[in-house]
Amino acid sequence: GYSHFFPSKSMAAHVTSWNKNASVKFRTDVASMCKLGVDIRVHEMNEADLTYCKEAVINYNRLSPVILDGDQHRLVSPYEGNKDFASLMYVSEKADKAVLFAYNINPVYKYCYFPASVRLQGLKSDARYKLEEINLYKGTESKFKYHNKVLTGDFLMKVGIPMFASDPSPAMSSRVIEITEVK
Repeated sequence: GYSHFFPSKSMAAHVTSWNKNASVKFRTDVASMCKLGVDIRVHEMNEADLTYCKEAVINYNRLSPVILDGDQHRLVSPYEGNKDFASLMYVSEKADKAVLFAYNINPVYKYCYFPASVRLQGLKSDARYKLEEINLYKGTESKFKYHNKVLTGDFLMKVGIPMFASDPSPAMSSRVIEITEVK
């Protein structure tokens, strides 16, 4: 609720060793929605989690101008209707770059019933955008239906995109999509 009154650059979130029920990926993706901090016991991490965190921090640093200074759009609220999902995005001032966050918090019956499509906001309708899932574990392939695809802003805002529909994602799973205008 804090973000209803203050910009993301006034907030900070840390990836910690707490909440072992959530993966390091989920915790990192959540913390990446504002000023990202890492306050975790590195010596307790396995090699895959450590490599993941290093790459996620590189992605965050590259995209932080969009996250910290972009316009925030709330797409799916965990406080309205089905409380198992959340999605929001940040869009740069020129609408040439965006970052989409989606969280499958507690899907019913351990299968994903994320809304059929999430309609994005703040993009240029006549522009074309490439979508790329980032923050994946090394050696893992994206299951996101539109990974490395180019779609129009009009399609993304009017029709939308399925965030978890193509795979039965477990509780506390997340997806981060980098959206770049193709010129």
